[in-house]
Amino acid sequence: MNIADQPPEKKRSALFLPEEEWVKALSGRLICIRTFGCAYNVGDSDLLATVLTASGSVIVSDPDLAEVMIINTCIVIASTERKMQKEISSYPDHEVYVTGCLPLALPESLQSHTTVKLIHPDSIHRAAATVPHDQKGPVSVVQIGPGCVGSCRYCITRCARGSIRSNPPQQIHSHIARCAWGGAVEIRLAGQDLSAYGHDTGQWSLATLLEGMPALPDTSRIRLGMMNPATLKPIAQGVARAMKNGPFFSFLHLPIQSGSDHVLDLMGRGYTVADVQNIIDIFRAEMPDITIATDIITGFPGETDDDHEETVRLIRRIAPGMVNVTRYSWRPGTGMSRDHELPDRIRKDRSRVIIRESYTMFQKVNEKKRGAVMTVIPTEQLKPGSVMARSERYEGVVIREECQLGIPCMVTITGSTPHYLIGEVVRD
Repeated sequence: MNIADQPPEKKRSALFLPEEEWVKALSGRLICIRTFGCAYNVGDSDLLATVLTASGSVIVSDPDLAEVMIINTCIVIASTERKMQKEISSYPDHEVYVTGCLPLALPESLQSHTTVKLIHPDSIHRAAATVPHDQKGPVSVVQIGPGCVGSCRYCITRCARGSIRSNPPQQIHSHIARCAWGGAVEIRLAGQDLSAYGHDTGQWSLATLLEGMPALPDTSRIRLGMMNPATLKPIAQGVARAMKNGPFFSFLHLPIQSGSDHVLDLMGRGYTVADVQNIIDIFRAEMPDITIATDIITGFPGETDDDHEETVRLIRRIAPGMVNVTRYSWRPGTGMSRDHELPDRIRKDRSRVIIRESYTMFQKVNEKKRGAVMTVIPTEQLKPGSVMARSERYEGVVIREECQLGIPCMVTITGSTPHYLIGEVVRD
């Protein structure tokens, strides 16, 4: 049987190189890895770099110094997919390998790139299982496993990553401990839907995973990734208590997507606005100062002006600390037709309203923090003489002086923007 005659899943798998083949082909090379999208993709790229370094390759950040480009792709919205296609075409003088969600969900979109080679994300994990991992830097990603249990009618990522496949708790705990004792002070626990963890096993849940966290250094904190309200609501109390009592940032990423039950039903989200409010009440009862981050999609087909106003009112009511706003973008494979799409101007106008409302709220809240003294941990060099630090609530604090990454310091808040605070180190 040739590839053209095979079933879709077999046909798709046949497009990817076996791990022994791509590892051998990339051994001893100068390689630049470009990563796009979510923390889970960052984790895949970290594992890929570990595998290639162990095989004698050198990872470089400048494409001009590389022989090979590896593009780890994201296709969450149509504009991102177009960006990926442009990125793949940008290196005519390099060997180009592609991994991530684009070849998983839309392999046919790569047919015009005749010389590009594909690496399946699962094969990165298989290859990484055979090499030692050394912690590098103050920030690490630990993955709970790919996939989700949702059927959201806007999301192509589920078409790429499939159903949840949870990694064993001991594997996750061991990875976290290795990162923390190796020097990581911010450990990002990542998955397509963190609170779906264990649904495929019937034995574990996110709550039990968090309750069993190993002892970590005092300076290490775990930042929990995105949790769908539908899968979080049955375990919200257990997760909130585990977070309160464990080595976690006081931070909850809860993608609400809409403040209208009508739109949530159209989206296939599996929860109501009342469910969202109940989850937030549970977490704030345990951690009153917790930072709530959320995502909103504007202009979903069927969304009315009243639905949009309900979303604005919900944002005012729950007062999140971070909001990511995305205009609805049709994606293939989600089960949505294109018959009832709203005009782009409506999607844009509604997006602008929510961004303006949110940023005004953020600025007012951040201005009130001027003069506060807090302990933060620098985690990222922004540029020479400037670092990003994180507070216990995962607030971003920019310090405009050199600070050693990974070492806690006290700062006085001297200014702010809607997106971050500005701090000055307190001297003895």
